[in-house]
Amino acid sequence: MAAKSSARMSTLSASVSSGPLVVEVPADLSATVLSDTSVELSWSMVDDPLSFAVWWMEAGGSSWTKVSVAGDLRSYVVSGLRPGTSYAFQMQSQSAWSAPVEAETTGSALAPPTLTVTDILDRNANVNVLTPDLAGQARVIEAQVKDTRTNSPWYSVSDVPWNLAPPGPYDASFGLKLLSTGVTYAVRVRVTVGGETSDWTPELRFTTTGTKGGKPGLTVVADSATFSSVKLAWSTAVKSQVRFIRWVRSSSAGSSPFLPQQVGYSNDLSGVFEDVGLSTGADYWYTVEWVRDSRTISISNPVAVRTR
Repeated sequence: MAAKSSARMSTLSASVSSGPLVVEVPADLSATVLSDTSVELSWSMVDDPLSFAVWWMEAGGSSWTKVSVAGDLRSYVVSGLRPGTSYAFQMQSQSAWSAPVEAETTGSALAPPTLTVTDILDRNANVNVLTPDLAGQARVIEAQVKDTRTNSPWYSVSDVPWNLAPPGPYDASFGLKLLSTGVTYAVRVRVTVGGETSDWTPELRFTTTGTKGGKPGLTVVADSATFSSVKLAWSTAVKSQVRFIRWVRSSSAGSSPFLPQQVGYSNDLSGVFEDVGLSTGADYWYTVEWVRDSRTISISNPVAVRTR
């Protein structure tokens, strides 16, 4: 909160060869907090000063910062301050000083951590939090997530770990689970040390892989069926591995169920696959699966093929 102080206009006499010279100081100096890092100083008119000097330092400090201000100004914005920090300000006109004022910037003096998101999959992602200035100090890390498709509120991630000292490159690394496929999420974190809590990090957005409800497309290459082979063409909407499944009947009886058999594997997003070693004049069904981390994400439409 900004603290405002004022002083009556005073004078200072200086002896010069022509006689005493009266120099007035800025009166009614006040400070108004504009943001986490800036304060506006204001003062009243004095008699024709050549210039002002604005001085400030952190409360309890020993080193002042000075800037010169034109004599016709009646306010000045001090920027680049530390959030959540008390400052002392003072004005000088030639050789006379104003009464001091104090102000405390808003926000937190504890810097927010660094946030990254890695290992993004269709239903989960990994969040990494780094607070390099807090090594060896106990801290609590909070994380919040929201779905950007709606104006839903932020919700907290309950299983975020905390520790005394970083065990590796990150202070904390934890997973976001049960996410929706192909959705953009926003995540933010903050850290608490002792009684001081940092501001939230700027939100970081990431999009889970896959297409919600989507399927890879599968077709038979025209006129590709021979006596013992067939060519299949496929396309996918996401970067994933592709697995080809051939469905055949377990016996010649028409009522027997189809049995799946994996006949191919590919890392291509699209292409042509040729299945060989088939029986002549036989009916086959094929499907294509999206596969990630040995898990099936989605299955294509089935296609039917009869060899010559």
